[in-house]
Amino acid sequence: MAWDSEGTLAALGEASVPRSTTQRRKRRSVALRRWSAGYILIAPAILLIILMMVYPVFQTIYFSFSKVQLPALRTTFVGFDNFVRILRDPETGPLFYRTLVWVIGGVALRMILGLGAALVFNAKVRGTVWMRVLVILPWAIPSVVGANLWRWIVQADAGVLNQTLRSWGLGHWALNWLGSPDTAMWTVIVAYAWGGFPFVMLLILARLQGLPEEINEAAKVDGANWWQIFRYITLPSLSGVLMIALILEIVSGINSFDTLMIMTGGGPANATMIWGIKIYKTGFTEFNLGGAAALSVLMFVGMLAVFAVYGIANARVRKRQEDAL
Repeated sequence: MAWDSEGTLAALGEASVPRSTTQRRKRRSVALRRWSAGYILIAPAILLIILMMVYPVFQTIYFSFSKVQLPALRTTFVGFDNFVRILRDPETGPLFYRTLVWVIGGVALRMILGLGAALVFNAKVRGTVWMRVLVILPWAIPSVVGANLWRWIVQADAGVLNQTLRSWGLGHWALNWLGSPDTAMWTVIVAYAWGGFPFVMLLILARLQGLPEEINEAAKVDGANWWQIFRYITLPSLSGVLMIALILEIVSGINSFDTLMIMTGGGPANATMIWGIKIYKTGFTEFNLGGAAALSVLMFVGMLAVFAVYGIANARVRKRQEDAL
C-alpha cells in the first residue's frame, strides 16, 4: 500500500477495501497530520504554562500541608496543622475583616467612578475625546509609580493635599492620612480606586457606544426623563458588562498587593494588613513558608467561591433572559 501526495490511499490491492473504510482512513490520516503539527507548535507554550502556573499551584498546596525548612526547602508532612494555627490565631478574624473592607470599598469606588465617567463621556459633547485620554492616564501609569505619587500627595507635613488645605484656611482638616489607623485604609482605597476605575469606564463605555439611540429617543418622545431612561433602559442593558467588571475587580481586589505595600506596608498598627500582605510577611519576613502556603490556599478557595457565585448568578440571569424571550 502507498500514499499519494494528497494523502489518499492509492494502489495496490485496495480494490477489496470498502470505499467508506478507505475514506475514513484518509480523513483520519489527514486529521492526524494536522493535529500533530499543531501540538508540536504549541508544545513549548504548554510546557511553559505547566512550569510557570500549574506546578507552583501544586507545590503551594503541598507546602500548605508541610513544615518547610530553609534554605534546602526540606519538607515534613504536618497534615492540617498550618490551617489549624491560622484558624486559632486571634488575628485571623480582624485580618479577614480588613480584607473584606478593602475589597468591598475598593471595588465599589471603582465601579461607581467607572460608571459615572462612562455616562459622562458617552455624551456627545465637544472635547470628550481628549478628556477620555486624560482619564485613562491613571490606569496607564504603573501601579508602583501611582502609589508613590499618592504617598507624596497625602504626606502629613509637605504633602500637596495638606498644604492645599492649609492655604485655603482649612488647616484643621489636614491629617496624617497614612499615619493614623483611622484614615490609612480609606486613603489607600481612594488611591487604589484612582488607578483602576478607567478600566471599568472603558468596559462600560464600549457597551454604551453599542446601544441603539432609537430606544432612548423613543423613550424621550414618550415623556421619560433622564433617570427613567437610565433606570429602565440603560442600566438593564449594562447588566452583562457590569457583572463582568464586578467579577474582575473583585479578583483584582483580593489579589492586590503593590499599592498597599508601597503606601503603608500593612501599617500603622496593622490597620491596612490584608490577606495578600499577610502572606508576603509570613513567607518572606517570618520565613514560615508552610504558613504562607496555607494562607495562599485559603485565599485560593475564596477566589473559587467568588467564581462559583458568579457562575450561579450568570446562569440565573441567562435563564431569566431565555424565559423572557
